[in-house]
Amino acid sequence: RTIKPHTMWPLFALAFCYLTAGVRSDLAQYTAYKGFPAAWQECGEYFEVPNCTLEQYREDSYPCEGAVKELIRCSLINLSAWNDTTGVRQHVIRNYFQPAAEDSCYENRTKECLKQIDSNDDVYNRAYESFRCYYRQYGNLISSAQFSPYESDELVQLTAYSFSVRHIPKCVLLQYAKGDILEEPHFPAVLLTWLLRGGYYSLQNGILLNTLYTQFGHPELLTEQTKQCTDAVVAQLCDESHATK
Repeated sequence: RTIKPHTMWPLFALAFCYLTAGVRSDLAQYTAYKGFPAAWQECGEYFEVPNCTLEQYREDSYPCEGAVKELIRCSLINLSAWNDTTGVRQHVIRNYFQPAAEDSCYENRTKECLKQIDSNDDVYNRAYESFRCYYRQYGNLISSAQFSPYESDELVQLTAYSFSVRHIPKCVLLQYAKGDILEEPHFPAVLLTWLLRGGYYSLQNGILLNTLYTQFGHPELLTEQTKQCTDAVVAQLCDESHATK
């Protein structure tokens, strides 16, 4: 139940249009993992900020200055953790902060902090204040690389690539575009290609629920019930192909 039909079929419909329009599905084999320091450094280059200045901003705990706000917004966009319309992507930005082990209130504090942000403020202030909520209330900013979710157009391209690899007939693509997906015989192989290519599944560890959550933000992906379900499938189908699992 980790990937629902109503989540997948719009992607398939768009990917069908993508393929029939004659556009190449040449998505590079990349699963983007990036840390906040790397995103910060890249944005410093975009805005031509010297490394010594970037380091000073970091040492000063990202002070409330116009240049810093530009860099913070850029860094969050770089990590797919910010959208100017919908705001901070909480299921993404959380990966870049480590709460203290003894802290059980960090989520509530962060939510309350986010509620105080003026929705009518400009995008730089909103992005900066959202970052500050996590920086001050959620936990320590970590430097390790985390999964960076795909944007919607990249998901369509990923889906089109999976169709191409599996050489799915046009009649089947039309079937997918109408939402008739799960019982179609080609679907397990298409899904496996999609999951592997997207970084949501590994042949060694199986389905990666945390990565799927970072991509789609559905809370049920992190429930114990979902984990038990996926573990049970692996145990039951241990001798089957990965596509069947």
